Amino acid sequence: MEIINSIQEVLSMGLAFVVYLAIPAFIIFRAIRRKKLPSNHYTPFDDILDGKVRDPDEENESVDNNRMN
Repeated sequence: MEIINSIQEVLSMGLAFVVYLAIPAFIIFRAIRRKKLPSNHYTPFDDILDGKVRDPDEENESVDNNRMN
């Protein structure tokens, strides 16, 4: 049983290393290498305002109106 606990502990420590250290370090390394940080100005709200995303309720109403005519 001790072997299983030690294996589980090593795996959880490895996962914590990857999530908390390796991934952020990789992102920072790429940002420094490219000398550019990712843009933080885009939001999904921009697509809604541009009309790229349709409201499902409006779409259903237009289909219903077309059927009535």
